[in-house]
Amino acid sequence: MTTDAKTVPRRAELRKVKFGNTDMMVTEVCGGTMTWGSFNDEEEDAHAQLDKLWELGVNFLDTAELYPVGWNYGALTEKWMGNWLGASSSARTRAKLYIATKVNPSTVGAEHPTRSGAHGYDEEIVLWSCQKSIERLKCGYVDLYQIHWPSRDCPLMSTPTFAPDGKNRMMPFFDRGTQEDFDRTVRSIKTLFERGLIKHWGVSNENAYGITMLCNACVKLDCPLPVSCQNDFSLLNQTYECDTYEAAYRFGVVGLPYGALAGGTLTGKYFEKTKPEYAAKDATERPLEKCRHRVMADFQPRYGSKAAMAATREIVDIAEAWGVTPTELSLAWAIGRPCNASVIIGTTTTRQVEECVGAALLDLPDALVKELDAVHEKYRNPCMYYADKEVWNAHGGAGRAAAVPEGAAVPEE
Repeated sequence: MTTDAKTVPRRAELRKVKFGNTDMMVTEVCGGTMTWGSFNDEEEDAHAQLDKLWELGVNFLDTAELYPVGWNYGALTEKWMGNWLGASSSARTRAKLYIATKVNPSTVGAEHPTRSGAHGYDEEIVLWSCQKSIERLKCGYVDLYQIHWPSRDCPLMSTPTFAPDGKNRMMPFFDRGTQEDFDRTVRSIKTLFERGLIKHWGVSNENAYGITMLCNACVKLDCPLPVSCQNDFSLLNQTYECDTYEAAYRFGVVGLPYGALAGGTLTGKYFEKTKPEYAAKDATERPLEKCRHRVMADFQPRYGSKAAMAATREIVDIAEAWGVTPTELSLAWAIGRPCNASVIIGTTTTRQVEECVGAALLDLPDALVKELDAVHEKYRNPCMYYADKEVWNAHGGAGRAAAVPEGAAVPEE
């Protein structure tokens, strides 16, 4: 493959785009925070990344009461962000920042005094969670408040295939997604608007049925419609662009995806034996043995399936042929999809912040996008299983934990 005439235009500054049906003008990258407090174990590292995001012009930050993930679940990430926002050097920035957070139906991070276990987004606990998030974040109000995942028995994250009673569910569920259940959620959100605690709201890890039912409930109960959907979405998982996108499009719900680098797989760094330059970028600050899929092989193993690694190898080759990094290519592709308004980036170093934000300056030529389309046709959503997880594992889906002794490395293809 020749590199002649294969160039990717690069703009000088970040764009700000209208966030769906809101008055929010957000940057096309949103600062993600879910590893701050676990994989990033020093608060000053999180603050340094926040400083760099601000310096580079990013005005959109996303977190959750659940964060950080991996361990230390709940509340800590919001506290670190609140400490940064409340510091004398950054207190002036609140009015210029859009802050998004999430409530989850497991109470993790909610610090609720009487409730434990799964719940169905009832008013008492949603109000408590929102107030606690605002208190920790020291932000006064939330620009975008999101329900972190559905409380009903629907599939989550690793598969789009529905099976009643939560067969394909990776965590407990509370209800069966009846009209009454959706009405309860919407009434809780409406209370937050009435209390002046939130400006907009959105969903996450949701599908077409959930978006449709929630929007219809909003119309019935006179509550503002959700404005965004935060789902797993990348070159290795494009399931969102099926019927979920249609439902979102019909109701004016824009995409705010996570996972655009597939947990770091699409950076190319896990091919350290054959393409060591990508692993070397953070060798001093963030060597591979400290990266999430070396520290916890059973955390998000879908991103390291054999098929996902094979597809990633071809994507890395395409990036190199066009003179960009795999990170830049993967993020720029996600930003360019018509379903998305902004894309969440997940970083653990300031260097990563610079590279990820820089990806938003790229405008991918149609010819390059077609090369990526060809990879997708060859490896269709390799991070997902459709029929049976064990069958998937046996035929190319086995991820890091299954393929590597002691979970120490990602398999090389």
